Amino acid sequence: MIPSMIVPPKPKKVIQGYVQISLASVLWGTMGVLAKLSFNFGIHPTTLIALRLVTSFAILSVALILVKRDSLRIYKVDIISLLALGILATALQRIAYFYAVDLTTVTVAAILFYTYPIFVTLSAVIFLHEKVSSRLLVPIVLTFLGAALVVRIYDTSSVSANLQGIVFGLLSSLLFALYFLMTKRLRRKYSGWTIILCGDGIGALVLLPVIALATSEIAVFPLQLWLLILAIALVPSLLAYILFSHGLKHVKASKGSILSVIEPLSAALFSLIILGESFEMLQILGVILALVGVVLLLRADPA
Repeated sequence: MIPSMIVPPKPKKVIQGYVQISLASVLWGTMGVLAKLSFNFGIHPTTLIALRLVTSFAILSVALILVKRDSLRIYKVDIISLLALGILATALQRIAYFYAVDLTTVTVAAILFYTYPIFVTLSAVIFLHEKVSSRLLVPIVLTFLGAALVVRIYDTSSVSANLQGIVFGLLSSLLFALYFLMTKRLRRKYSGWTIILCGDGIGALVLLPVIALATSEIAVFPLQLWLLILAIALVPSLLAYILFSHGLKHVKASKGSILSVIEPLSAALFSLIILGESFEMLQILGVILALVGVVLLLRADPA
């Protein structure tokens, strides 16, 4: 064999990074299913998000105080940005996503959410005056076409019945694009843990009135619902982020972002197995087109 043709094996750390990011994406895919199971107990989406943020904030606060206290330090000049992060890009984004899950299906919500790279690209064009290269047009068209098929744009009665959920799904995507852009800027000063802590903490603080108004309802929540709330706070939130951040230490960010499209696939699989959600052939085609579009978009513009 010609030496130059030998492909060296990937370092163990790189393979470990791919595995960690893939596992994180699978765990993210449980979010919609856990939310849907929670809604079966009659909990309101906003109440669920409020309790999720309070729980994850409390757990992360204790952990950082014990092992990484320097992550609690923030600068006054960033207070406005952090408030916007917590209110708009965290609390409202999560609420919009859970409403989309509640009003449509787990798969529809996940695919609509994954149109966020398009909003990131459009934001760069509108606010940073960047030009859209021709190689971005095909991925954008594929992603929108795929999302349209997933929401069954070809069935007007279905679109009409699910219009509110579709709007919430697109809103969750738009707000996550804001989260993406704000996090990218804040990471110049802060660790990912600080950003999550501030986002969850401010979001929880803003939603405390929701918890106060639902106190009588919360007091009689069954144990199963509390376990689901705890699972949402730990599994697709903190644990998934830990795996993803550790994986990115050994894998390029662009490849990590592309691997994260495993999330909507796992969400679709979990919803099929656990919730029994069914898909039409055109919806399956839409999932494929949307994910291909997202992958191409991330490869063309990985930032």
